Amino acid sequence: MLQTQAVEPALLELLAALTNDPLFEDYYLVGGTALALQIGHRQSVDIDLFSSNPIIESDITPVLIAFGKTIILSKSKNILIYSVNGIKVDFVYHPYKWIHEPLIENKIKVASKVDIAAMKLNAVSGRGSKKDFIDLFFLLKEYSLNEMITFYKKKYPEGSEFLVLKSMCYFNDAEKELSPVMLVEINWENIKKIIIKQVEQYI
Repeated sequence: MLQTQAVEPALLELLAALTNDPLFEDYYLVGGTALALQIGHRQSVDIDLFSSNPIIESDITPVLIAFGKTIILSKSKNILIYSVNGIKVDFVYHPYKWIHEPLIENKIKVASKVDIAAMKLNAVSGRGSKKDFIDLFFLLKEYSLNEMITFYKKKYPEGSEFLVLKSMCYFNDAEKELSPVMLVEINWENIKKIIIKQVEQYI
């Protein structure tokens, strides 16, 4: 059962409309919103839809316009970022296999927590946001770091375990960011300590 308190009703309505459209049947909801809908730990305000198939702007834009006020915020070969009725929606070509089948509810395809864990480690290895570290903290309640590294290697065979572990202990960029609206109580300083301890124990 999806933890719908984690998102605004308008976002959930748009998400359902998108994922029920045949054009987006190969897209999975990923990222913080996908995790929040599964564990209900925090609020999330955007939609990240990833597909292993190339994205085609000329196909996507007309469909979004039918849903309401649509603005293209950014575009590149592999990423299209829109605002649809004020909600940020990303479409990303992500040519990596899914480890587990998605959770499907009301035709909404939500990436598994296993895939989200792998993708969160990949995100942190680039530039970890405070939201990413908070999400990792909650994922570490369900999986050991050893399991999560295994997920990461399975999803990203060319990825760098060394870079992931190093990045998990680098919080400088995250420190500058505001915390997301939490639905459960957290302590940021404690989160950092627990993540560092997990890395030290893994090494």
